[in-house]
Amino acid sequence: MPTAFPGRAACKIGKGENCVWARVGPGHAREIQKCYEDWACACVAAQLPGALLVGTSDGDEFAHLAARDAIASMAVAGMPAGFRLALVPQDTRLIAIYDAVVVEAARRGIEARRFRSEEEASAWLGSQPQHPG
Repeated sequence: MPTAFPGRAACKIGKGENCVWARVGPGHAREIQKCYEDWACACVAAQLPGALLVGTSDGDEFAHLAARDAIASMAVAGMPAGFRLALVPQDTRLIAIYDAVVVEAARRGIEARRFRSEEEASAWLGSQPQHPG
């Protein structure tokens, strides 16, 4: 049974069997930044082997760079060996932003990839994230 955490319109965070997931955006910059912070804290607390980010933008794409900062914080806090991060931009405006997150993750020793769909991302993570649609 998935666990969902209290959220805001621009932020839904939950926990599946093997990953912590977040649906981020669209929203105001501070809401998006706070969502990535909360997601990172949930990942560190859960210590699951994977994480999934699904982002949507409506002119707020630069606020999604907060995901890059979240990855840096997670690396400092410590994640389990073999931790994987899957990113799914829901629109083209987030592709370059999420690519920057992949680069930062690699710099920090975290395996990360960007995917076209949640299905591909879930397969790579090895489990279904079990989040509401």
